[in-house]
Amino acid sequence: MPCLFPQALEHSGAVDFLVCNAAVNPWVGGTLGASEEIWDKILNVNVKSPALLLSQLLPYMEKRGSGVVILVSSVAACIPQVEVGVYTVSKTALLGLNRTLSKELAPKGIWVNCLVPGIIETDFS
Repeated sequence: MPCLFPQALEHSGAVDFLVCNAAVNPWVGGTLGASEEIWDKILNVNVKSPALLLSQLLPYMEKRGSGVVILVSSVAACIPQVEVGVYTVSKTALLGLNRTLSKELAPKGIWVNCLVPGIIETDFS
């Protein structure tokens, strides 16, 4: 997997923060009606990608002794949306990732927080 950070470090000398805002939802329908392929796509992009991206950036933040990570979840994590159940599960998982990483990384001077925005009217919503 190519790393984005060497180019950013070369350009600016440091990476102070990471915002993980990418998400997909290729399925509208019941949670248990989604195929394994749909589950994999949603969980890979919405949950695994932020964790793996941060794992690449972490050595740079650890070396500096500081950093901020913002995960972007969704109101669906708090108010489940049946018609986008797998997406809801993925955004709920980000809350758990936030809680775990914030405890794990705080002693290293790295803050991890999670935004839970409400519904924004777009083609996606």
